[in-house]
Amino acid sequence: MRRLVMTMALFAFAVSPALAAAPYVGTWSGDRLNCNATADIQRQTLFTVDRSALSLPELGCERATFRKSPTGWVVHASQCYGSDPSLEEPFARVIHIVRHGATLRFTWPGFDSGPLVRC
Repeated sequence: MRRLVMTMALFAFAVSPALAAAPYVGTWSGDRLNCNATADIQRQTLFTVDRSALSLPELGCERATFRKSPTGWVVHASQCYGSDPSLEEPFARVIHIVRHGATLRFTWPGFDSGPLVRC
C-alpha cells in the first residue's frame, strides 16, 4: 500500500507542470485600475487569453493556437472579428506575445499593446 501511495504521489508531481496554465493565459491590462473598471472600460482596455481563444480591445478571435518561439509565443488566431472595416470577417491574424518579467506585450504589424500587467 505504501508503494502505491508513493507511486501516485510521484505521478501527480510529474504531471502537474503539464497541467499548469501557460504563462500568457489570463487577463492583462496596461493599468491595473482597468481590471476593476466598468464593463465598457474593460472591453476597451483588457486583453484576455485562454488556451484556445483571445479577446483584445477591438479584436476577438474564437480560435487560437500558440507556439513557443525564441522571444515568446506566436499565436495563429482565426475566426477573428474586429473594428477594422477594411477586413472581411471572419479573418485570421498572426500575433506575437513577448514576456518581460511580469509584463506581457502583444504585437502584430501596425499594433503594439505596450507593456501589460496581469489583472
